[in-house]
Amino acid sequence: RRRLYSAFDRVVVHTRKGAEQLEAFGVPPEQVVRIPHGTFNAPTAESIEPPRGRTLLFFGLIRRYKGLDVLVRALPEIPNARLVVAGDPLDSVKPVQRLAQELGVADRIDWRLGYLPDEEVETLMREATIVVFAYRSGESASGTLATALGHGRPVVVTEILGETVREYGAGLVVPPDDPVALAEACTRLLANKAALAEAFHGTEWARKALSWPAIAEAHERLYADLQAKVAAG
Repeated sequence: RRRLYSAFDRVVVHTRKGAEQLEAFGVPPEQVVRIPHGTFNAPTAESIEPPRGRTLLFFGLIRRYKGLDVLVRALPEIPNARLVVAGDPLDSVKPVQRLAQELGVADRIDWRLGYLPDEEVETLMREATIVVFAYRSGESASGTLATALGHGRPVVVTEILGETVREYGAGLVVPPDDPVALAEACTRLLANKAALAEAFHGTEWARKALSWPAIAEAHERLYADLQAKVAAG
């Protein structure tokens, strides 16, 4: 990997954490450029309605590292909340379904397993109050997070994805593998209209700042800078 990275003049990452990881791996800091991940906006982004209700959404490919079990453990402590689990299970969800039965929350979970076409994603996001990312590990950028922000949905994430959420004030950040902290954060957004509205405004800021034209311009500036350096010898 060191030989691979050394073959390039620049390496683009989405987050500061990604840059720090590469630098710790031995990539020179001047070789690393941060360009954030753009948001995947709803077709009707200009008319997105603020969230309401008490629906939590767990969305995307279902893998153990994404912490669905942690969210289910938190659910008993989130009063009157409904959880929708939507996505393709690449890891078995049967242990989590058994856990939900043991905790007495199975009747509060709506399982929508399988591939999700775009029109169904639109509906899920519109019906969700907040989208929860209980990741226990993984990368510091996420396409599903970009989708939630692009659809104007406040989020609760673990520190794994915390950088973007903090930067734009689009939700709350909690430690990984901590169902108590996860429950408290979800409850705060569901019960506090002001906090939910503030997070919703954060998603609007993220959509504007992380538009694909803005991301394209950042790459074009990078390419122009490299061309200028090559021309200068």
